Amino acid sequence: MNKHQKPVLTGQRFKTRKRDEKEKFEPTVFRDTLVQGLNEAGDDLEAVAKFLDSTGSRLDYRRYADTLFDILVAGSMLAPGGTRIDDGDKTKMTNHCVFSANEDHETIRNYAQVFNKLIRRYKYLEKAFEDEMKKLLLFLKAFSETEQTKLAMLSGILLGNG
Repeated sequence: MNKHQKPVLTGQRFKTRKRDEKEKFEPTVFRDTLVQGLNEAGDDLEAVAKFLDSTGSRLDYRRYADTLFDILVAGSMLAPGGTRIDDGDKTKMTNHCVFSANEDHETIRNYAQVFNKLIRRYKYLEKAFEDEMKKLLLFLKAFSETEQTKLAMLSGILLGNG
């Protein structure tokens, strides 16, 4: 028997439901984009804050909040236990983070202002930032003494500001 194909209307589209369309979870792509933008922003923390504010609409901060705060505090993504995933590759790390900042109160306060601006602009990041700080405090032993001091200063300033 010869099977005949059914006629198809041209211009017909298959409808897919939104719930069926899943977006891939790719924190490394997010990291690369964020690190490249932070490195291009230069040493000015005001430019860093503007970059973070402007890319919030393009990048999915809600989905990648833990990666965002890992990069802003430690310079790259953190593995469980607190070790840096990208320690060997300098292109996947940024120098615009709390851990590579100077160990003085004024510099750390400026970084705290960047966090406050970001959280004020994107209110949904508040809970994720609290979780990230808890995680960083659990990983305290994996960080060097100067990094621990900087994290303590940042925590104190943020707690002091409420």
